[in-house]
Amino acid sequence: MRHLENAFKFTFKNFLLTLPLLISLAIPALISGVGSLGIVANSGAIAENLRRMIENNAYGGGIPNYGDLFAGLNLSTFIASSIISGLLSFVLMILVRPATYGLINLHYETGNAKLNNFTGCMSKYIGRFVLFGLLNIAFAIGLGVVLLILVVIGGVVSSVSTGLGVLLIVLFVLAFFVGVAVLFNYLNLWFPAVCVEDSDIIQGLKNSFRTVKGSFWPILGITLLVTFGGSVAGFILGSVIGLIPVIGNIVAPVISGLAEFILMVYYFEVYREKTGRYTLPEPPPQFGGFQDGGVQ
Repeated sequence: MRHLENAFKFTFKNFLLTLPLLISLAIPALISGVGSLGIVANSGAIAENLRRMIENNAYGGGIPNYGDLFAGLNLSTFIASSIISGLLSFVLMILVRPATYGLINLHYETGNAKLNNFTGCMSKYIGRFVLFGLLNIAFAIGLGVVLLILVVIGGVVSSVSTGLGVLLIVLFVLAFFVGVAVLFNYLNLWFPAVCVEDSDIIQGLKNSFRTVKGSFWPILGITLLVTFGGSVAGFILGSVIGLIPVIGNIVAPVISGLAEFILMVYYFEVYREKTGRYTLPEPPPQFGGFQDGGVQ
């Protein structure tokens, strides 16, 4: 928990460093919120259309036509804003995430990271971050293939014995999700390791596995705790402030972004300690410049 406490202290002491990440999440959410204003403004009409659909279905109206639910609404603005929001979110992720990792690492290395270091950190790490993202996609595709194979095996078995096949599918799915949780927990320190060691992606992957190995359960527990806590806080605040059109849309993403930043710092904390990179404390005054028997 000491690492988590340090992560919270770091985050709120250096809150300006969180702004690029929070803004990169708020802007797409804001655009999406503006696009949804037409639907919000016509929520009464949508409710009325839904009521009519239910009545028609109750009196033998056949299969309901869900297209009638949005009859009379112009959805082009909503669709366009959703597409723009998604594309912008993707671009900002590629630009902002590596810079944020770099700012955190720079602060640990020099104690003096500022927002004007943003472009330098971005240019230093963006290439490796793109490769990092591509390898994560490759992992996800590989896991999807594994899941498909397991489901097919369960389906083949169910053709012989339905009960056994269903049981196998349930067990395979449970084992799959446990395996995914284990794998991605070993990957949590991947990019922090790249930044701290200034290494390539493959070496960072090896360092992440090696470092997580001795602290698997604390890292997994803190990751779940912060992620779940951020989601719950975002949902609660979003539900309250969500009554305000547009502005309410950005609350949950910003809270989740703050939780993400805290986790980033936490991973740096763990990696730096496990690899012996904590700076030695200043010597007590009574030693007059000497520490551990050595001259400073």
